[in-house]
Amino acid sequence: MAETAPLRAAQAARQLGIPTKELLRLVYKPKIPYVMLNGIAHIPADAIEEYQAQAS
Repeated sequence: MAETAPLRAAQAARQLGIPTKELLRLVYKPKIPYVMLNGIAHIPADAIEEYQAQAS
């Protein structure tokens, strides 16, 4: 599988089908991994996939 760039919170939230604020709560708890890029939290694609698998 090709490596994809991490997504900003709003993009990741749309992909997960949840509000951005809810995704940020997951980041700050921390319930979903993230990386900081230029001072902004980004969610790796594999973290989104793992969270979706756990939520199912």
